[in-house]
Amino acid sequence: MGDELFREKVFATMLYGFKTIKKPVSVTVHPELMVKIRDQFKGTQVAPLSVGGAEMFFGLPVIEDATKGEDYIAVS
Repeated sequence: MGDELFREKVFATMLYGFKTIKKPVSVTVHPELMVKIRDQFKGTQVAPLSVGGAEMFFGLPVIEDATKGEDYIAVS
């Protein structure tokens, strides 16, 4: 159940970001959280992808920011 709850929280955060930001341009994630996301979503249709040298998640470029909290994820 823990894995499902983690995925649901990530989905909820991304969907909330898409709802509140008019023209989203990126998703900012703490590097440790991005490792968990890659692991949890591996083999799924929404898994982070490398496209042209940039990592994309939910169609947005990923910016890894170690200065944020370990559970930080935001659409901007």
